[in-house]
Amino acid sequence: MKKLNDILGPSKYMIVLDLFLQNPEEFMNLREVARRIDKNPASVMKVLPSLVNRDYITSTRIGAKIIAYKLNKENKRVKLLLEFLGKLEEEDL
Repeated sequence: MKKLNDILGPSKYMIVLDLFLQNPEEFMNLREVARRIDKNPASVMKVLPSLVNRDYITSTRIGAKIIAYKLNKENKRVKLLLEFLGKLEEEDL
């Protein structure tokens, strides 16, 4: 699947959102997100609250200190993004 980061240009926000769009069924904690995109957890932590506030991802507390994040597939914008990326993939653009 194409990545928004490739289409719209690089930014931490897009890189993190791309990760969730590419893995819509997976729960990931802060360290896992940082590891997968090869960024410092502190810089990723600045992006995650914004994505949660915009309802692109959901957060679930697991235990006292760990929070897991997942793509919010019920969000209309997320649905449109997934559809858009799917169409780009179909067209091989």
